[in-house]
Amino acid sequence: MKETRAFVRRGLGLSLLMAPLGAAVLASIFSVGCSPKAEVQAPPPPSVTVATPETREVAVYKSYPSTLKGISEVEMRARVSGYLQETTFIEGGFVKKGDHLFTIEPRPYQLAVEAAEADLARAEAGRELAQSRLRRLEEALKSNAVAEVEVDIASAELAQAIASVSQATAQLHNAKLDLSYTSVSAPIKGRVSLSYVSDENLVGYSDPTVITTIVDDSVIEAYFEMPERELIKYLQARQKGSKLDKYVSGLEILLELADGSMYSETGYIDFLDNKVDSMTRTIRMRAIFDNKDAGLASGLYASVRIPVAVNKSDLTQREAILVPADAILRDIGGRYVWVVDDQNVVHRRAVDPGDTLVKQAAGDAPAVRQTIIVDGVTAEDRIIVMGLQRARDGVTVTPETAK
Repeated sequence: MKETRAFVRRGLGLSLLMAPLGAAVLASIFSVGCSPKAEVQAPPPPSVTVATPETREVAVYKSYPSTLKGISEVEMRARVSGYLQETTFIEGGFVKKGDHLFTIEPRPYQLAVEAAEADLARAEAGRELAQSRLRRLEEALKSNAVAEVEVDIASAELAQAIASVSQATAQLHNAKLDLSYTSVSAPIKGRVSLSYVSDENLVGYSDPTVITTIVDDSVIEAYFEMPERELIKYLQARQKGSKLDKYVSGLEILLELADGSMYSETGYIDFLDNKVDSMTRTIRMRAIFDNKDAGLASGLYASVRIPVAVNKSDLTQREAILVPADAILRDIGGRYVWVVDDQNVVHRRAVDPGDTLVKQAAGDAPAVRQTIIVDGVTAEDRIIVMGLQRARDGVTVTPETAK
């Protein structure tokens, strides 16, 4: 009990000793809290890099897959049956129009011509006899030596004889035509293919047998399909009164081959179909390329590259406004760029972008991707190209011009 009282007295004494110290600490806290407030300076405007759009003439191309085709391709078939007697062309060689290619055994058809000539001679003799008999009966009828019905019969027999001559003449022409089919010549100039049938084989028995093919590839046709959404701008231009056909045919068309190389000659469009395919939603077009140096072959795959207008409202315009592709942002409201005005205030500007190009930089500098701006900015606008994360609509910034 005495120990407990002593402990209480010691604790009470310690509390009395600590009281002045706590009061001093509280006084110091209140004295600091009541001191005058220090001034806080606002942070400087964020720094961004700006650049004006580049304006220059550009050539933008749209690619469409295509399979090339010679201007004329002919399958040489046996139009009459018989044994293939002789082939005179060199496989893979070049032939001119009229060059002899192959011969089918002509003897049976020569005999058919001779038989048709004999039939014609017999028909002509019968016609002459009928004419002579009719003349005699007509003279006899004048003196009533014969009945009128006999004259009518003779007249009908003459008509039959004339018809027989016509029939025999047609048969002779047909026999000569079949005979002409036994010797086949090239109907066009071009490069000849393999001989699909060797000599002494029977051809043309059940159907016209293909002997070989000839391709005239001096001019190459490239057929391709253009989607209707890309055709619409041309149709809209036609509605505004522009000469669409003249514009389309005047385009210089490029041809990119399967290995990525570009064909040396430019082509032109000479055909635009009259309707859009309802199944594929495309329209068929054709481009023509000169191939005098035989740099192309029928059947090659290639990409037809058509120059595209940078301005949808003016198909002939070639000067475009370009900004760095990374400066164009996109959200639910569409595509936009950040523009800095004369007071260095940032504004959101909606844009209508076109195609993206790759501009090769000088020296060892990396290439720059630029996007064509169809509508939304002018050549005088200052576009934020770096520091986009610090840009907000209505915020003042410190712009630095891009080097």
